[in-house]
Formats: sequence, structure tokens, C-alpha cells
Amino acid sequence: MARKGENIYLRKDGRWEGRYIKGRNQNGKAIFGSIYGKQYCDVKKRLIIIKSELYRESDLRPPKNTRTFYDWGEYWLEKIIKPHIKAGTYSGYRRNLERHIYPFLMEILITDITSEDIQEMVNALQVSLAPATLHGVCRLLKSILNSAHEKGIIPHNPFQDIRLPRLNRKNPRVLTYQEQKKVEQKVLKTGEVEYLLCLYTGLRVGELCALKWEDIDVENAVLHVRHSVQRIPVCGEKNKTVLILGTPKSEASLRDIPIPYFISKVLEQKRKAESASENEFVFRGRNDKCRDPRTMQQRITSICNGLDIAGVHMHTLRHTFATRCLEKNIGYEVLCEFLGHSSPKVTLSHYAHCTLETKRENIERLISAV
Repeated sequence: MARKGENIYLRKDGRWEGRYIKGRNQNGKAIFGSIYGKQYCDVKKRLIIIKSELYRESDLRPPKNTRTFYDWGEYWLEKIIKPHIKAGTYSGYRRNLERHIYPFLMEILITDITSEDIQEMVNALQVSLAPATLHGVCRLLKSILNSAHEKGIIPHNPFQDIRLPRLNRKNPRVLTYQEQKKVEQKVLKTGEVEYLLCLYTGLRVGELCALKWEDIDVENAVLHVRHSVQRIPVCGEKNKTVLILGTPKSEASLRDIPIPYFISKVLEQKRKAESASENEFVFRGRNDKCRDPRTMQQRITSICNGLDIAGVHMHTLRHTFATRCLEKNIGYEVLCEFLGHSSPKVTLSHYAHCTLETKRENIERLISAV
């Protein structure tokens, strides 16, 4: 039986067979190659490597009228997009293609794909995927088909009039003033300044973990966001991931953030206490490398559970920082720069909400005006 979207089969002799297109004959018909192994994961790993090599080493394209969606999807990802995106983005695209798109479209000629084919895929996926995830899958598919249209592979993009499930945007979890005070008191007592820093700068967890001492100007109380760490799947390795240290999410994420002087002093004390160490990272993980974002997540959850504060993760601290800024009438343009968003519109779309405290304050103003 085949594993949909991957061309990996379990043979009668108990071995796994992985098939891949290694070329095409003069009539445009696919020529398949095969690899074999005792374990599914081993075959999948080797198959991914072979496919990547084929598309990296050759620019040969099959005739337009015989190219399947799989042919174009692999070419688009490996040759057009991969050189210009981060490893984490590539990993996400690869995962969405193999898990959600290829099972439905891989063997269809790209010129034959219709809106009905795409709608059928969407209808099937919405049973198992969250609306936000499905929208992301569809954005990827639309980009692949747009590129095919721009390159003259297809006469038009069939991704037209597709009905997607509505996105139900929930207000992000934000710490109340009382909860924030409890967390601050706790981390100050334990010396875990990383969580305090996040509450007063809105750093993403990857940016926080990647902070180096060279990024912090203690004297002028300024933090320079220049790095980020991300955990991504290892190509071909099931359930295996690796930490990648790189640049932040986008150019807008490269930013300078003023930090409160009381936090700057705590950081200065931390650096003096670690003066004997030559470690470059502010918050160390194993083997003096950068901290793992998962460790950060687990620790803040543990801290908050001990304080009877539920539903908190690292992004909650970022949401809390943003909300406190808006409550203090800091404009969206300034907040956009603090958070490293690409535009104030993005910031507005995330934080156009009120906390319960803000609603109560406005009700009290209304009553006092009567």
C-alpha cells in the first residue's frame, strides 16, 4: 500500500520501496527509479536526499504538457524559492507540500488542475486542520500556481473562488496587572531576568534565546536584536529536530530596543557574576550554547503554574508587553518598531482588542461623566 504523496510502498517481501522520477523519455513519459530499505524512515530519508540532488544538479524541465504538479512543486521549492528563504521557512513549505498538498495533486498534470480539484482538497483538509493552518497551506499552493502562471507553464491560476473556512481570531492571552506583578516578583527573586526582559521588550522567544552580550549596550540601556534561534525538523529524520542560529524573522525584526534601567542593572550584575566565563550568549543552554526555546517555554509554564496562573507561554509575555504599551497610549507605529512587525497594519491586526481592565476603566469613566 502506498503512502500518499510520497511514493513509498510496503512490498510483499516486507521491504519498503521508494520511487522517484529520475528523468523523462522523448515522449515526456516519466522514467522512475527505485530505492529499497527495511525501514520506512530510512527510505524516506534517502528519497528526500535523492530528490534534492536531482533538482539541485539539473535545470532540465519536462515538456509543459506533461509536467505534473509534483514536477513543478519540486522545481519551485528547490530552484526558485529555497535560495531566498530561511531554513525554517523551507522546512515548513516542504512539510505542507508533502503532508497536505501532494496527496491530492502530485500526479495531476499542472495544466489540468482545476478550481474543483483545489476545492476538493480544501474540503478534505478542513476536517483535520485548524482554519489558520489550512489558510497557510492554501497560501503556499496559490504562490506555487502563481509562479507557474508567471513562467508561462499554465495559462491562468486555477486558485479562483475557493471557499475557505472562516478564521476565528481569538484575543491573545494577556497577563492581568496582578498576574504580571506576581511573575515579576518571582523571576526577580530567582534571578531569571530573561522573562523580565521579555515582559519589557516584547522579544520573540527565538530572539531572546539568541541574545549575545555584544547585543546589549548596558551603559546606554539599549538592546540590539540581530540574531534568532529556531528549532526545525532534520530532513528525512522522523521526530528529529535541530537548533539553527540565524537572523531574525525579517528585515523589520532587526531593531534596537531601549530597555528599562532597572533591567539594565540586573543584566550588568549578571554579566559581572559570569565574568569568568567566556560564553557569548546571555542566556546559556547546554554546553554553553544558546538556550533552547523549548526550555524557555517549559520554564515559564512551570513558573506560572506554581503561581496559579494558567494558560501562559512565552508569547504571552510578548502579548502582555504590547498590550501594556497600548494601554499607556503608545502608538501603533512605535509599537510596530518595538515588536519588529513589517508594518503598523500587522500590529493593529494582532492587538485591536481591549483587556478587561481597560474595559472596566472606560466603564468607570462613563459612569463618572453621568
